[in-house]
Amino acid sequence: MNHYSYTNVGGHEPNCDYAQVIEHDDQVLIVLSDGLNGLPSGDQASKIITDAAMEAFLQGESPASVCHIANQKFREMQFDNVDLRRAGATLCVVKIADGRCSWANVGDSHIYHFSNGALMHHSVDDTPTYKAFLRGELDYEGIREQDGRTGMTVCVGQKETIEPHEEEFAMEEGDAILVCSDGLWEYVYETEMLIDLHKSFHAEDWAKKMLLRATQRSHLKGDNITLVTYFKLAG
Repeated sequence: MNHYSYTNVGGHEPNCDYAQVIEHDDQVLIVLSDGLNGLPSGDQASKIITDAAMEAFLQGESPASVCHIANQKFREMQFDNVDLRRAGATLCVVKIADGRCSWANVGDSHIYHFSNGALMHHSVDDTPTYKAFLRGELDYEGIREQDGRTGMTVCVGQKETIEPHEEEFAMEEGDAILVCSDGLWEYVYETEMLIDLHKSFHAEDWAKKMLLRATQRSHLKGDNITLVTYFKLAG
């Protein structure tokens, strides 16, 4: 199998992460969402948003449009369900088709593209610490080490309109994609992701190596841990 997904509640009940991977019409569609911890119905929010996003994907919408539709549908549900009115979630959507990868994201869940032994593309965070990285005040791996890193400026469900961050590029044989919640990437550095990728033969193998690092460091007492891995195979 060239893709693999996994989630673990870690040290936070309930599990507010949710992910789906579907192969459809020679495409691989990935959706991952992390409901806001500490707010009501974070687990419901991530599932509702993920389901809405995947439905839009299956109807042929682009990644950015998928994010807009998921936000709109969730906002509509908030009018009828008081438990959802303060809820929100991150959203990562990835489409792999015709030798290309396109993605869009909102919040602080991450998407990575590795190729030819290097990290080629990474998603944008909607956080003050990412802005500090853009200003040159810290390196990319240092984002996870800053006080107050968890404060997001934008997520799905919190504003009437959102501006997803988009990326698109060609993929080559042997390229790999990682989509994950902060329960994983806060404990696994990008350099380590690449090291584990070099030692892996398939998507599940790579995922389990990174999960081992995350669980050893968090002792499963931290945030929910969720990831999706994908390898581009020959053919």
